[in-house]
Amino acid sequence: MFDQRFFKITIAVLLFHAGLLYLIQSGLARKMTEAVIAPEIIARIIPMEPPQQPPAPEPPKQQPQTPPKQVKVVTPRPTPPKPQPTPTPVASLPPSPTAIEAPPAPPAPPAPAPEPAAPAAPANAAPRAVGIGEIACSPPQVTYPSQSRRMGETGKTVVRLTTDETGHVVKTAIVTSSGSTRLDTAAVNAVQAMRCKPYMDNGRAVAVTAQQPINFELN
Repeated sequence: MFDQRFFKITIAVLLFHAGLLYLIQSGLARKMTEAVIAPEIIARIIPMEPPQQPPAPEPPKQQPQTPPKQVKVVTPRPTPPKPQPTPTPVASLPPSPTAIEAPPAPPAPPAPAPEPAAPAAPANAAPRAVGIGEIACSPPQVTYPSQSRRMGETGKTVVRLTTDETGHVVKTAIVTSSGSTRLDTAAVNAVQAMRCKPYMDNGRAVAVTAQQPINFELN
């Protein structure tokens, strides 16, 4: 039994060596060896070229300077003055005895005399008395006193009024009384509230005086 195991091992070793020899001879082993060996890496160092510098600019060309042109100054020649002709004397003729003298111009008419100005009114002159119808005044607005109405008071009051140059009533006075103080006071208040236009005399406003009657009647 020991001989058979030994025999089998011996045959297996022989077969292994025979196969290995066959591989060596056929070149397969060499290919496997080349496959196992790492390829050789070759690195080349390439020198870097220095950067190219731009060419220097060319210096500007100097243009030739043109000499300034010379201007000739021409001085004008003075012109000689022209000779003036000598005036010929004219002989004076004697006056003709038959010459007719022109008649003298008539004298200018005298300027018209200015119109005489209107005489100014004296400063302290009394107002001119006129009729109440000659003054453009508003009608008096009379308020009948309530107490006089209850007591039945009636009558007629005449009030004198004075207007200045502007037409304002500046003064009042009772000329004729109605017999009632209340009625007279109401009449004076109504006249003082009147509005008048200036009274014109020859184109000039003057102060005037007039009488305004006020009637008090119960209906």
